[in-house]
Amino acid sequence: MPEISEVKLTAEFVTQTNQNRTIENVSFLKTNKLKLIEEINLEGKKISARSRGKELKLFFDNEPVVISLGMTGCFKNFQKRGYKNKHWKHGHIRFRMSDNSWFCWSDVRRFGKSISKDWNPNRGPDVFDEEKAFRENIMDNVNHHDFLKPAHTAIMNQKWFNGMGNYLRAEILGKWNKNPFQPLKKLINKPFLDHVIEQIHDTYSLGGGELYSWMNENKSHQDQAFHNWMQFYGKTQKMTDSQGRTFWYAKKWHKALKVL
Repeated sequence: MPEISEVKLTAEFVTQTNQNRTIENVSFLKTNKLKLIEEINLEGKKISARSRGKELKLFFDNEPVVISLGMTGCFKNFQKRGYKNKHWKHGHIRFRMSDNSWFCWSDVRRFGKSISKDWNPNRGPDVFDEEKAFRENIMDNVNHHDFLKPAHTAIMNQKWFNGMGNYLRAEILGKWNKNPFQPLKKLINKPFLDHVIEQIHDTYSLGGGELYSWMNENKSHQDQAFHNWMQFYGKTQKMTDSQGRTFWYAKKWHKALKVL
C-alpha cells in the first residue's frame, strides 16, 4: 500500500500533469468506488490534488473529494485509448482532457475509495506540511496508553503516525537500532522523532518506494537508489504482527520477540 511519500508524489503528479488542461467529459465504469466524484459536474474543471498522510484530496476546481489509494490505486495518463494496457482495463474513471489525452483512475485490486469531502479528523498531522504539530501531537501525549504498546505495533497507529506503513516502520525501527518490541514510549524523544522525519524525507527524495504495483509517474525509469536505501524491509528476520502484517527486524532482537 502506498505510504506517506508515495501519496504525496501521486498528488504532485496529479497536479503537475493537469495544470494546463481541463476535463472535457468523463466516463465511469460500474466498478468505480470513488462514488463522490460521480456527484460532481466535472466538465470544464481543472484537476489538482494534495496529500495528508495516506489520504489524497482531489480538487475539481474548488470542489474536494478525499480518497484512499488502497493497495493499487493510481492515476495514469494515456495519449490514446490503451486497450491492451492493464491500467486502461482497470481505469474505473476515464477523464477525457482538453488536450485530447485521457487521464485515468486505475485500481486493479479495487480497494481504493472516496471517503469524504475533508480530511479524516482521527488521523494525526502530516510530517511534510505539519511537522511542528506532528511533533507536539506525540510529545504532548507521550503518556497515552497507545505508547505502552510494542513499538512495532504502536508506530502503525495513524492517530500519531499518519502515513506510516510497513516498509517505513521496518526501516525507521531497524535503523534506530533499539529493541522494536519494547513499549514505544521508551523510544520517544526528540532525537527519535528527528530520525522518523529524516527517514520519511529520505523516501520522498528518493522518489518513493516502487514496491509491488505503485510507480512514480514523474520518473521515466526505475533505479536502485530506493532499494539500496532499504536495509530491513524484505531483507531480514520477519514475523507476523497482531494485525496480520509482516514486520522485518534485525535478527539480534529475536529473543526479545519471544518474551512478548
